[in-house]
Amino acid sequence: MCSAGTGDEARSHNRSSRTMNKEQAERLIRELDSNARVVDVGGGAMPFPRADYVIDALPYDKRASLGELDVSYKPRFTQDTWCQVDLCERRPWPFPDKFFDFATCSHLLEDIRDPIWVCSELCRVAKAGYIEVPSRIVEQSLGVEHPNYAGYYHHRWLVDATPEGLIFRHKPHMLHVIRDSIVASLGVSRLLNPKHSILTFEWSGGFRYVEKLEFDEDAMIEELCAFAFQARGLPDLTISNGYSLAKRAKRLVHFRRLRTGGNGRAARSKTRDSAG
Repeated sequence: MCSAGTGDEARSHNRSSRTMNKEQAERLIRELDSNARVVDVGGGAMPFPRADYVIDALPYDKRASLGELDVSYKPRFTQDTWCQVDLCERRPWPFPDKFFDFATCSHLLEDIRDPIWVCSELCRVAKAGYIEVPSRIVEQSLGVEHPNYAGYYHHRWLVDATPEGLIFRHKPHMLHVIRDSIVASLGVSRLLNPKHSILTFEWSGGFRYVEKLEFDEDAMIEELCAFAFQARGLPDLTISNGYSLAKRAKRLVHFRRLRTGGNGRAARSKTRDSAG
C-alpha cells in the first residue's frame, strides 16, 4: 500500500483510518450498562472489547489484525458470538429486530460498497448506537497518505452528519486535482488537529441515512469547494507533527518520490536503506 509515511508512521496512518477513537471507546465503556447487549459491526480488525457480539467479514481467527484497542478492558465477545458475514450482501443479518441494546460501527461505512444497507440493518438489529467515520476534513486534505491525493486511497464516501442522520456522497476522483476543494496540504511538518479528524454520530431508536445523488459536475465541484472554504477557516486546523529534522527530511524525500509517480512501498524501502 502506498502511504505518506515510512515505518511506524505508515502503520500509524493505517491503524488510525480503521480504528475507534480511544477516548470515545473509553467513554462508551464507562457509560454502557453492564447488562447491555452490545454488538460491534465491522470492527474485526480491532474489535471494540465491550462488545458481546461482533459482526464482520473477517473470521474469528483473523481478528485484531491491526491490534487491540488501547483500553483496559477484557473482550466480552467469544468465538461463539463472532458472526462472519458479508455486511453488504443485502441479506438480513442473523439477528432478530432490536436484539442489541447498543451497536458500535467505527471506520466501516466510508469503506464499503453499500453503507445504506448497513445503516438499515444497524437500525433494525439495535436500539441505539455509536458511529464513527473519518471527517471530510481528512478526506479533503492532501498528505494524509500521499501528497498527490486527498484523504485515504481506499475510502469511497464523504460522510456528513445532521441531527437526524447521515448523508453519504461519493468521493469523486476530481477531488484530488481541484485546488479549491482541498482543505489542507500537510507537507512534512504538519498534521491535522486530531479533534477535526473524525465525525461521530450517536443515535437512539433509529436514524435517517441517505445517499446524496449528484449528477451535475459543476454543482458537485461547488459543494466540495464550499466545504473546503469553510473548513480552512478553522483557527486550529493543523498542528505540528513534532517530527525531528531527520524524520522530516525522510518524509520530504518520500513525498518527492511519490509526487513523481514513484511506488510508495519501493520509496519507503529506498528511504530506509539510505538512512541505514
